[in-house]
Amino acid sequence: MVPLTPAQQRLVDWLANYLRRFQCSPVVREMIVGLDYTSPDPVQSLVAILVRKGVLVQVGQISRTIRFTEAWRHENGERYGLTVPNFRLPILGTISAHRLVEIFPDAPIEWLELPGRKPKGSDAWYVLQVRGDSMIGALIDHNDLIIIRPEPNARTLKAGTIVAARERTRTTLKYFYRQGDQVTLQPANAAYPPTIVPADEVEIQGVYVGLVRKLWEDSYR
Repeated sequence: MVPLTPAQQRLVDWLANYLRRFQCSPVVREMIVGLDYTSPDPVQSLVAILVRKGVLVQVGQISRTIRFTEAWRHENGERYGLTVPNFRLPILGTISAHRLVEIFPDAPIEWLELPGRKPKGSDAWYVLQVRGDSMIGALIDHNDLIIIRPEPNARTLKAGTIVAARERTRTTLKYFYRQGDQVTLQPANAAYPPTIVPADEVEIQGVYVGLVRKLWEDSYR
């Protein structure tokens, strides 16, 4: 293990305890409070040093992305009770929960680290950040991160499945209902009307698997 100063070791100990308890990384303000600092400067300085020492890695530039390196975990994880493996999914962009918006990009913008072993068959899963509150009745809120599983055959979908649907070049998150040659994209909020479109104009991008809430304070856009 690389030698650490007392201040660096204190941050490592605090971060390891936080990760073990909450299974996600802290935001900077939590680190400031937890380590009894009064500004973000000492926290950011310590994190930068620990990144250079190979103890920490910061994935992207969004909040809650600080984690221990695989090398550090291999050497010290058991001591701190951090032996649970992680896996990651690509964040491909945003999706509207209340209206059709422009399609998300194909290239990953960031990666989301998740605790646990990677589920079987999840190689093609991806993450979108929700805009709007029309799916609040399904407990999907604005800024939530939702996990999507690609669905190649829309005809096998059960009525009421939550889907990421593309209509021409725009996407939305809704309940899916098909009746004959029409598709209804139904919100889970009575304040918004359903969208009814011809079935041949709708492409199901994927099926909603689950969500990760408030992993960061601000959106990456």
